[in-house]
Amino acid sequence: MKKTVYAGTYTGKGSEGIYRFNWEEGKLSDSGLFCRIDNPKYLCSCRKDIAAVCDFEQGSGVALIGEDGRIKDNLVFEDVTSCYIAYHKGKLYTANYHTGTFSVLNANEEHLELIKTVEIRKKAGCHQVLFREDLILIPCLFLDKVMIYDKDLNYKKEIVFPQGSGPRHGIFSKDGKHLYLVSELSNELFVIRTDSFQITGCTGLLENGERNTEGTAAIRMSEDGKRLYVSTRGKDLISVLAVKDEDVKLIQTASCKGEHPRDFILTGDTLLCANRFSNQVVSFRIDEDGKLEEEIDRIDVPDAVCLIEK
Repeated sequence: MKKTVYAGTYTGKGSEGIYRFNWEEGKLSDSGLFCRIDNPKYLCSCRKDIAAVCDFEQGSGVALIGEDGRIKDNLVFEDVTSCYIAYHKGKLYTANYHTGTFSVLNANEEHLELIKTVEIRKKAGCHQVLFREDLILIPCLFLDKVMIYDKDLNYKKEIVFPQGSGPRHGIFSKDGKHLYLVSELSNELFVIRTDSFQITGCTGLLENGERNTEGTAAIRMSEDGKRLYVSTRGKDLISVLAVKDEDVKLIQTASCKGEHPRDFILTGDTLLCANRFSNQVVSFRIDEDGKLEEEIDRIDVPDAVCLIEK
């Protein structure tokens, strides 16, 4: 079945905004500009629309983009662009790496409204917003912590990581009992129990126990919950891990067939990887054991750093 994939980008070196292309059985086609906008470096689905963090003449903020590529509304509320956006229970949440803040917005079908911005600490390196029951989790790279807030944005507790690890992105197990979180600076995957928010395990993401090369970025989970996939930009690799509860094992490190794999998505038995510096998205077949086979196809997309499927 043919699907549409949207790519967020950095503009200024060939990109003009958000691009889209088609995916069908691993084959990629019809790449083109979907919405002309500055630095839409992270995207999320917002009902039928797309929400993007981006820049405007007056500052930075969020844009709501319709199915036709038209900007339905935009809201400027920051001096520099956030690095992440997520839609959850009728609201949009952004994380700002530079200012050490996260923000919450109301989002109806035509209008955006800022509810509140929470400052954790200047230059905290806020990188993602995660949701677990009524809690909000914010990985803070430069604090080596995940900060935890309740639904009313009150601070509750924190998860402390080894100094210099740099927690970046995480994903919950299918049953919600574990959080798997990758560290950008130390290239590790941490296992965290969600009943206590205690770290119970740590696995290296690179071959031969290599650590501290920086650049680990995105994490995704297979539909059956048995495999984790992680990208590392400095090594231009996708790591594949077998996972069962707290038992995690590295089973493959595979070339991303390009440079700087900041983001990727899984769709069916295919992995699509956005290789920013080589200006292409590459598709790989996923074998029955979860490992990546040779590439299937590739398509030109300038400076892609985020992918979503709709």
